[in-house]
Amino acid sequence: MRRTESGRRPNIVLIQADQLAPHHVGAYGAEAARTPHIDELARGAAVFDRAYCSTPLCAPSRASMLTGRLPSDLGCYDNGDDFAATEPTFAHLLRSAGYHTALVGRMHFIGPDQHHGFEQRLTTDVYPADLDMVPDWDHPLDRPLQWYHDVAPVLDAGASVATVQQDFDDEVVFSALRHLNDRARADQAAGERQPFLLVASFIHPHDPYEPPPEHWERLADADIPPPAHPEVPDAEADPHSHRLRQMCGLDRRPPSPDDVHQARRAYYAAVSYVDDMVGRIRARLEALGLADDTVVILTSDHGDMLGEKGLWFKMSPYEQSSRVPMIVHDPWGLVPQGRFANPVSLLDVLPTLLELGDVDPPPTAQGLSLLESARREQAGTPPTDRDVVVEYLAEGTHHPQVTVVRGPLKLVVCPGDPDQLFDLDSDPDELHDRVSDPELAEAAQSMRAQVESRYDLAALGESVRASQRRRTLVAEALSTGRRRPWDLVPEAEQRYVRGDFWGALGYGRVRSDARHGGASG
Repeated sequence: MRRTESGRRPNIVLIQADQLAPHHVGAYGAEAARTPHIDELARGAAVFDRAYCSTPLCAPSRASMLTGRLPSDLGCYDNGDDFAATEPTFAHLLRSAGYHTALVGRMHFIGPDQHHGFEQRLTTDVYPADLDMVPDWDHPLDRPLQWYHDVAPVLDAGASVATVQQDFDDEVVFSALRHLNDRARADQAAGERQPFLLVASFIHPHDPYEPPPEHWERLADADIPPPAHPEVPDAEADPHSHRLRQMCGLDRRPPSPDDVHQARRAYYAAVSYVDDMVGRIRARLEALGLADDTVVILTSDHGDMLGEKGLWFKMSPYEQSSRVPMIVHDPWGLVPQGRFANPVSLLDVLPTLLELGDVDPPPTAQGLSLLESARREQAGTPPTDRDVVVEYLAEGTHHPQVTVVRGPLKLVVCPGDPDQLFDLDSDPDELHDRVSDPELAEAAQSMRAQVESRYDLAALGESVRASQRRRTLVAEALSTGRRRPWDLVPEAEQRYVRGDFWGALGYGRVRSDARHGGASG
C-alpha cells in the first residue's frame, strides 16, 4: 500500500552525490569512513548492497535514472549529449499527480531544457549545459581532448579552503534547507499538506579531490586503506582499462604510493563533507516536523575506482566504478527494512518514486521498484530473477560496451575486446576472468545471448559515431559568433518584504512547534 488509510502520500527527498562508491561509506563496511549521518540513515532503512548505475558517467546516468530508461534507448550516450525535453521523467509524473517538485544542485542536463519536469530548479549547475564534451571515437586517445579526465587531480589532491565544488555544494545545501522551509510555509498558509519531491544533488566527492580542511583533518588518524589490487590488468585480457589509463595519462605519469594515499584520504574527506550535508537536511526535516512524513533516499550516479586496478574516476565496468549506494529510509513502513542482496539499478529509482507516490509508471520504464525488489527478496526470490545492464558509450572506448549482471555473475562485452566473466561470490575483486571456464560455459552463453538479443552492437556503434559527428558540427556552429549558452539562470524569488509588510513577515514565519500545526498536519 502506497498511501495511508487517510489517502496521504509521503514526501520524498532524494539526495544524490556524484562519484560516490559505496565501498567508502561506513554503512557499506568502510571502517575508515567518517559517515555517521549516512550510517544512521541506513540503520532504519532498506539498504541495497548491489545497486548499479546504468552507465558509469554523469549525464547519461542521471538521464537514465530520471526516465527509467537505458542510455542507448534514450539516445543520450555521453556527457556532451542532449537530453530530450519530450522524455517523461519522474518529476513530470509526480508533478502531474499533485506533487510539488524541485531540483536543487547538480543534474548535468545537456540542452536547452534545464528543468525536465521539475516545477522549480533553485540553483544552476556546476558544469556547462552546452555541447562542450562530445567524444570522438576516431580521435587518438594519446592526444586527449581538453576536457578528458587527467591524472592531475590524483597528483594534486589535498585540502583546499575554497574551491568551485565547495562553493557549489554550500549553495546546494543552503538552497535545499531554505526550500524545505518554503514547503512548510506553503502548507501552513494553505492549511493543508501538499506532498513534495525534493532532489538535492551534490558534486562531491567527484574529483578534483579537494575537501575542506575541516574534513581533511577528520581523517588525520584514520587508517585509509590503499587500493586492494592496484596492479593493472593484462592488456590483452582487458584492453578497456588500458585505454582509460592512456586517455587519462595514468600510463605516462603513474601516481606514487604517497600520491595515492593523499588522493584517497581527500576522497574519504569529501565523502565526510557530503555526510554532513545529509545530516543537515535530515535535521531540518526534523525541525520542521516533516521527518515523519518523508521518505529519504540516498544514492549516486556512479562510483570511483580510486586506484584499484591502476584506474581512477569512473568509465569502467568494474564494481568500484559501476556500483552506487542505494539507501531508502521510510518512516511509513512502505519499504521493507534490512539489507538486500538482489542486484538493483538506478533504473529502479523512477518506479520506486512512482510507487511511493501512487502513480503508474509509463510503458517505457525499464526498471523495477525497489519496494518490489525488496518484497521479492524477503519472499525468497533468488538474485537471478532479473538481469541488470550497465552500458558505456562514451570516451575511452571505440565500440559500445555492455555489462550484464545476473545474480553473482557479471559479463562484459565490447566488440573488438575479449569477453570477461566474473563470479562475484567467489571473486568479489574481479581478479579471475572465467569466461573460458567450462563450469560457467552455459551461463556465459546464456548471458551473451541476452546481449545479442537486445543489442545490435555494430548498429549501436554506428549510431553513436553519427551522433558524435552531428553534435560536433552543431557545437562548432554554436560557438561561432554570438553565443547563447543553455546554462540555467535561476529566477529571482520574492521572498523578503515587498508590498504587504506584515503579510510577508507572517508568511515567512514557521514556528518551532510546527509539528503540531498546519505545516505538517
